[in-house]
Amino acid sequence: MLKKINHLLASGFYSGHLPAAPGTWGSLLMVLLLFFFPILNNIYLISALSIGGIAVANFEERQTGIKDDSKIVIDEMAGQLLTFYTLKTSIPVLVGGFILFRVFDITKPWLIDKVQDLPSGWGVMLDDILAGLTSLIILKIIITLI
Repeated sequence: MLKKINHLLASGFYSGHLPAAPGTWGSLLMVLLLFFFPILNNIYLISALSIGGIAVANFEERQTGIKDDSKIVIDEMAGQLLTFYTLKTSIPVLVGGFILFRVFDITKPWLIDKVQDLPSGWGVMLDDILAGLTSLIILKIIITLI
């Protein structure tokens, strides 16, 4: 039972099983959840997903034997949620944040690429947390300038 619950969480309610680009599906799920439930945009959920995601991803890797399996998307969900912290979740902000996060998550510039080398759940989660933080900073700058 624990394995099934962990896999449900790790795969973002099975969005990580969707074909082609599972990380994008996990990110999109979080954007849709924020659109319908803006109350999710809070430090408690961001912290729970980020810290809990380390344990969930670590457990999933041990169960499957696959390092950073593409079906694990809890990291994208946490990073995508962080992208919108303290921002009003309007459609333009959600679209812009989604695009920014995906660009940083896929290209992994700077330190984002380096933290992937950390062991198990840490490496899985921290690159997406940094991508989310970078996206948040850029998004805040853009919103301030507009």
